Amino acid sequence: MTLKLLHDPRTVARDVPGLFDVVFPQLTPGVVAYFNRTRKAADVNPVATSLIAQSKLQKAMLFELGSTVGEMLLEGRPIDWDECRRVSVARQRRYFDADIPEGISDLDRSVAEKVGHNIASIVSSMAATRGRNVTVAPQIPGLHWISSGRGDFAAGPALIEVKCTNKNFSSADYRQIVMYWLLGYAASIENRGQEWPEGVLLNPRLAQYVVFDFDELIHVIGAGRTKVEILQVFASMVGDRGLR
Repeated sequence: MTLKLLHDPRTVARDVPGLFDVVFPQLTPGVVAYFNRTRKAADVNPVATSLIAQSKLQKAMLFELGSTVGEMLLEGRPIDWDECRRVSVARQRRYFDADIPEGISDLDRSVAEKVGHNIASIVSSMAATRGRNVTVAPQIPGLHWISSGRGDFAAGPALIEVKCTNKNFSSADYRQIVMYWLLGYAASIENRGQEWPEGVLLNPRLAQYVVFDFDELIHVIGAGRTKVEILQVFASMVGDRGLR
């Protein structure tokens, strides 16, 4: 029996950008800039750049620790640094070439806690505003050779992806969350999942976020296609073995 190689949706969104050029031809820098201009400031303090610069950890690992802290806080658990390190290393190794930190310094913990508290505060506030619960690591369904995966957070109907950067959200950030929406929409058609009506890109480092209705975003970037037409194009492409 031959097993098919499955790819995580996060990896597909990052490594197969040509797929999005066909499915969403209007996901251009100008459109990204337009949505980025709608960003809002959260009611928390940004994490000081000077503090981040003092850390000896890879920045991706440092912020992965922060995201893991945020998860623990949202789940009402005490911060367990051994578990934080284990989970963060496993995640970074899954998606990137990560160096294993020999230890986590007090400074690293301070930065990670600030990031984690910002995540927990903003996500909790979004859930309260919507009168819904927080979901940590919501399920992202798979399709064909794209495996199922996990998002970062959800606040009721809003899918939330966390990006710790000192810049605006990028085209790659939008590609990733749109990929998650598309997989959810495909699953909803088959009654095996839900379509996310609302998306959020959250930057706990800068204490900023962008909120958008997926219907509006898809209308703008889909070149006039309906959601069904977009799904048909996407499904035909991911059904092509040559894309693997």
